[in-house]
Amino acid sequence: MPATPFWQRLAFWLPGLLLACGGQTCGGCNGPLPPPQAPAALLTPQVVQARITQHGFNLIASHLVQLLQAVLGAGPGGVAVIDVAKVLGPQPLQFAGGLGLFNGQAGVRDLVLTFDVLAATVKLVDGSNPARIQLSFDHARIGVQKGVVFGAASVIGFDSDAACHLKNGLGTATQTPHMATFSGTVDLVLGVDAQSKLAIQVEVSKPVLHSVGFALQKDCGLGECTDQFLLESPCLECELCATGQLASDAINATKDLLGPLLTQLLQVAGNLVVKQVLNGAINGKPLDIEVSVDLKAILQGVSPFLGGLTGDANVLRLRTRPSPQAFIVQGAALQARLDAAVFAQSAACVVDPGQDATTVFAKLAQSAPPALPATMLASTKSGDSAPKDIDVAVLLGRRVIEEAAWSVVRSGLLCVAIDTGALYQVSAGKLLVTAGALDLALPGITQFAEPDAPIRLAIRPNARPEQAPMVQLQQEATATVATVRVWQLGIGIEAFVHGRWLTLVEMQADADAVLAISVLGPQVVVTARKVAIPHVVVVGDPVAPGANWQALAPAVAQMAVTLLLAQPLQFDVDVQAALQSVLNLPLSAELIGLQATGADNSWLLLGVALHEPGAP
Repeated sequence: MPATPFWQRLAFWLPGLLLACGGQTCGGCNGPLPPPQAPAALLTPQVVQARITQHGFNLIASHLVQLLQAVLGAGPGGVAVIDVAKVLGPQPLQFAGGLGLFNGQAGVRDLVLTFDVLAATVKLVDGSNPARIQLSFDHARIGVQKGVVFGAASVIGFDSDAACHLKNGLGTATQTPHMATFSGTVDLVLGVDAQSKLAIQVEVSKPVLHSVGFALQKDCGLGECTDQFLLESPCLECELCATGQLASDAINATKDLLGPLLTQLLQVAGNLVVKQVLNGAINGKPLDIEVSVDLKAILQGVSPFLGGLTGDANVLRLRTRPSPQAFIVQGAALQARLDAAVFAQSAACVVDPGQDATTVFAKLAQSAPPALPATMLASTKSGDSAPKDIDVAVLLGRRVIEEAAWSVVRSGLLCVAIDTGALYQVSAGKLLVTAGALDLALPGITQFAEPDAPIRLAIRPNARPEQAPMVQLQQEATATVATVRVWQLGIGIEAFVHGRWLTLVEMQADADAVLAISVLGPQVVVTARKVAIPHVVVVGDPVAPGANWQALAPAVAQMAVTLLLAQPLQFDVDVQAALQSVLNLPLSAELIGLQATGADNSWLLLGVALHEPGAP
């Protein structure tokens, strides 16, 4: 089945990345975000950890040339083109103290430079807190594509304007002529401001100029070369462009000019990179974001049968915000630490929904997040498994996992009604339960209902936060096994009497389900291995008290829960679409797998692999 938009939004929420969209739907990505609806009190600290390994970061950084060309402008030979006037403003650059034969103030205008981005490298600064991403240039060539040097010159005793074209003076016999080489670094420091917005500081080290050399060229068409003040040749004052002394003076003066200019350009380049990579997703937007998930629609898409049994379920709200000092570099990996909450408004069908979950999930035992493994076992096309490198990882702690399970119960998704027709369908025509059939096992029911009256099993979950579903994780070779205990699940048997459903008996049952979660390519498959009812009681006074409800209750509860999990559920997860929406880079992504990890298996690891398009 085609991937649903939910999985794309969920992929953003999990890493803080998590980062690409907020509000009710992704339609609000380009506008202001509405205030989150999940209560702030439910946010539990540092329950989501998102990491990008050095290998994954290197793949992204390998496209730095294309990125810099995209933000600065592309030129031949792998260079970026910078129109200084557009970047720094239209005012000319001034030489301090004039320029040699120019006896007044001198400057440069209409300057367009070429920037050797092939010499650029990017790396994570290991151990940095807050995290630093360093962009370095080592002996990078900077050339002039266009530029005019101008000033006032003394000609035959009179002052007149003069100007010369600026030309490259180094490597003129090669394919890469330039006017200077330099080295320098730009650090992007990742932080979060008081409004939970990504705050990136661009810090530039002082560039080092290794060599400078250029030439000046006369052009009588320049405005400064056409103004006659006597009967001299109109271009007389611009003859100084051909003098070696002016070029020598210009080289010395340019060294003083280029240093501050390069610092400004590197600052701009860093800001442009930030804007290009992050602005469309998160920069300038609150990182305290929320996405809404329509559980009913997802279940309907995965299993129309189950979707038809459930009532109207409220949306699930996934909220996350950065923890204090959210971004660090540790173990050669960029890590984001996030507070998170999962919440749903209580459905009318839920029993005892409870209101105060402020401290319940924050008090759950949870170990420190484990070290990120380098590989995970991934299923192959032949059905075997092989290790694959993890490039992007998301760790979910036990606290947010159990909060999510509580929210699913609270939403009403487990409020299920299974009537005679549904029982007949799910049993492939082998099970037809009516009031008459039930009366054979429990005499007295036909006193209230016609023998052919339909029967219905109604499930009503309990959503008190202190009785949230308990989730225990274990890891096998090819599957993550989750044992889920649901407490005090309300189960009723009803008969259709005189145009309405009459409750014959109500029970409360604790249900245990053992679920195997496996990843097969782009699909996550959830299969029920075992369902058990360790405890069940009859509540209140049942109709037909002569019936032996105590003996039948465990079997009825077992059947009700088993029917819900009779078929495997298969979800498509499109991490490729998520990646393309966050970073507009030519990379492919695939979901490797899920894995229970940590000292007590209280963390769930989601692993993603990045690779070049077409690579296996």
